[in-house]
Amino acid sequence: MPISVSGMPLFRTIKVSADRRTRDRRTRDRRARGFTLIELLVVLMVIGIAAAAVALSLRTGGTSQLQEEMEHFLLSARFISEQATLNQEVIGLFVEPGDASARTMGQWCYEWQRFIDQSWQPASDYLSRRCLPEGLDLEILVEGEPYEYDPRATTPAPVLVFYPSGEATPFEWAITPTAFSRDQQVQRVEVTMNGRIRWRNEEEAQQQYEYEPW
Repeated sequence: MPISVSGMPLFRTIKVSADRRTRDRRTRDRRARGFTLIELLVVLMVIGIAAAAVALSLRTGGTSQLQEEMEHFLLSARFISEQATLNQEVIGLFVEPGDASARTMGQWCYEWQRFIDQSWQPASDYLSRRCLPEGLDLEILVEGEPYEYDPRATTPAPVLVFYPSGEATPFEWAITPTAFSRDQQVQRVEVTMNGRIRWRNEEEAQQQYEYEPW
């Protein structure tokens, strides 16, 4: 049997080295396959978030002001839901009158905030505080109960929370015209406990189209 300079059998050394290289290569292959799958999922979520962010900056044409406001809220809610899951954060929706010191509620405003370092902070650079235009009112149900703003509350609570698990507070959001209008229908969005976001007007219109006799 050939002997190496160190006095060890040469064939055995080569065989051990070859086995080690084979194990290392298999380990790298397994890791590469795992990282590729994880990276693919992350990329898909990032693409979805980026698409939602771009859509938020665009105004849709041919729709009423009420519909535009609902579309903006719907896109922002979906964007925030994905952010909460991707970044493993708790993100909440806060609602208050535009002028909290006024005796009448008037114009409503809302803002998304994330819970970090034991406090609520702005959730995203893409989503600043937004106020509904004059002429539009807001109705909210939180876990089936009507929401009423309390101006005396020193620590406001979120009306809707998205969790890292994908779950959310059962929630309904309706934007209504303050004055009766035949051209503007009340727009409603529902968020279920499992985090599903539904635009009820869009679903009802789709169902009506599918069952409409020809």
